[in-house]
Parts: sequence; structure tokens; C-alpha cells
Amino acid sequence: MCYIGPGLATCPHCKGHLTDGHRCPRRRSLVFIEVGASFLVGGFAGLLLLAAFDPRGQVTDMDAVAFIAGAFAGVGINRFVRN
Repeated sequence: MCYIGPGLATCPHCKGHLTDGHRCPRRRSLVFIEVGASFLVGGFAGLLLLAAFDPRGQVTDMDAVAFIAGAFAGVGINRFVRN
């Protein structure tokens, strides 16, 4: 049997340093799904806000801008909350 010094153990799943507070990182595919979902939800929230503040549709050509701005805001909020 080999002696493993303090702090030299590795996690059998992710091969990271095995410390007292170790948590394996989430799979990359789940992170992409979460970011994509927050992108879509934020985009639709941006469209809903545009519809709420402009009920008669006087502002034209703002749908794409509202969707993109809401999507990036949704992803930013998600990443801020997750980290």
C-alpha cells in the first residue's frame, strides 16, 4: 500500500483535489441546457415587458432588441446567482 500525504488525494469521479468541501463540477451538457433555458426565459420576459409598456404596438422593430436584451439579462442573472 502506498502512503498518500495530506492534500494529495483525488476524487475518483472528477479527478479534482479531494478536500473537506469538495463538490464535483456539474456536467457540461447540463450547464449548456441551463444557460439555454435562461436565455429563452429571459428573452420571452423581455418581450412581455415590451408588450406591457407598449400595448398599442407603437414601437416597431423593437422585438428583436427586447428579446436579445432580456435574454442576456436572464443569462447574467442566472450566472450571478449560480456562482
